[in-house]
Amino acid sequence: MKLMSDINIHFENKRASRIFFVFIWIMYALVYMTKNCFSGALSAIVAEGSLTLTQASWIIASFYIAYTPLQIVGGILADKISPEKLITIGLLGSAISNVVIFFNQNFYVMLISWVFSAIIQFALWPAVFKIVSSQLVRSDRSKMILFIQFSGSIGLIMSYGISAILPDWRYNFAISAVVLALLASILQVFCIKLNPIVVKDKIPVKVTDVDPNDDPGRGMTKLAVFLSSGFVAIIPAVVLKTMVENSTKTFSPTMLSQSYESISPSIGNILNILIIIAGVCGTLLLKAFVFPKFIKNEFVCFLCILIVTLPFTILLRQVGSLPVWVIVVALCFVCMLLSATGYLTQHYNMNFVKYGLNGTAAGILNAGASLAFTIQYCAFGPIAENLGWPVVTTLWIVMVALAMVFVAIGIKPYIKFLKKTSST
Repeated sequence: MKLMSDINIHFENKRASRIFFVFIWIMYALVYMTKNCFSGALSAIVAEGSLTLTQASWIIASFYIAYTPLQIVGGILADKISPEKLITIGLLGSAISNVVIFFNQNFYVMLISWVFSAIIQFALWPAVFKIVSSQLVRSDRSKMILFIQFSGSIGLIMSYGISAILPDWRYNFAISAVVLALLASILQVFCIKLNPIVVKDKIPVKVTDVDPNDDPGRGMTKLAVFLSSGFVAIIPAVVLKTMVENSTKTFSPTMLSQSYESISPSIGNILNILIIIAGVCGTLLLKAFVFPKFIKNEFVCFLCILIVTLPFTILLRQVGSLPVWVIVVALCFVCMLLSATGYLTQHYNMNFVKYGLNGTAAGILNAGASLAFTIQYCAFGPIAENLGWPVVTTLWIVMVALAMVFVAIGIKPYIKFLKKTSST
C-alpha cells in the first residue's frame, strides 16, 4: 500500500500520524497564504495604480469562478484517487502560475495564470480533508478537524503580514512559487517514508446510485444520504455567511483606508491581521465553551452564532461615520463569530466518513464557499467603488439574516438523520 496510489488506507501508528498531520497543517497554511496573494496585495496594487479595484477584484473572482464547480469534481475524486497525488498536482501547477505572474504583470496574463492556478488546485482542499478525516489515527481525527480550521487563518495572516513588509507586492508571487515547489518535494519524501506503516481500511457503509427500495441489498443511495441530513439547507447558509466572513478578512484593509484618511494601506493590513486573529480565537472559544459541551447540535449552534453576529454586522453599516476603532472591533466580532462556524461545518462533514462520502461532502461545501468568494469579488469591489462601502455592509446584514433562515430549515431533518444513523 502506498500513500500516492491507494485510497482506503489509514495510520495505526499515532506518532507517525501526528507528524504527518503537522506537515499537512503547515502545508495547507502555506497554500492558503499563496492562494491569497492578490487579496493580501490588493490595497497596495490599487494604491500603486497597477490595477483598479474592479480589475483586481475580477482577477480574484475569476479564480473562484473556475475553482467553484471543480470543487465538486475534486471532492468526488478525493474519494476515488489518492489525496496525496491530487495535492502534489495542485502544488506544482500553482507554483508555475505564480512564476508567470512574478515575471509578467499584464492584466490578461495575470488573469489567465490565476485561473489556471484555480483549475489545478481543484481537489486540494477535499484531498486535505480526506487525509485528516480518514487517514489519520481514528482517535485523533476529531481533534485534527478542529486544528485544521486554524490553518487557513494562519495562512491568511501570513499573507497580509508578508504583504505589509514587502517593498513590492510582486515579491508575494515569487515567494509563493518557491514555497509551493518545496512543499511538493517534501510531500514526496513523507509518502516514501510512511508507505510501510499504512494499513487497509474497513469497507465503508455501502452507498449506491439506485433506490434501495428497488433493491434493498444495494444499500442507501448517495442522494438519500445528502438529502436526509440537512445538507441541502446548509449549502446556501455556507455561501451567505462565507461572503460576509471572507469580506471582513480580505476587503477590510481597502475599506478602512478608503473610509478613513488616517488609515494607510499598510496600517489597514496590520489592522486586518487583528481581525483574522479574532477569527482564530472564535474557533477556540467555540470549542472550549460552546460546542459540543453546551450545544451538541451543529445546526442549532450555527443558528445561535448567526443571531449573535447580526448586531455587529448592523454596526458596520456606519463605516466612515463611527470612529475607526469601533468599526475594527465590530469587524473582529463578525470575523470571530462567523469563522467559528467553519469548525461546525467540518465537524458536520464527519457524519459522511462512514459512507465513504467525506471527500464529496467537503468538496461540495467548499464549492459553496468558493461560490461565495466569486460573488463577493465580482460584486463587492465594483459596488464599493461606485456606491460606497455602506451599501456593501448593508448587503452583509441581509446575508446574515438569510443564512439564519436556511440554517433553521435544516435543523429538523438533521436531527432525524442523526437518530437514523445512530441506529444503523
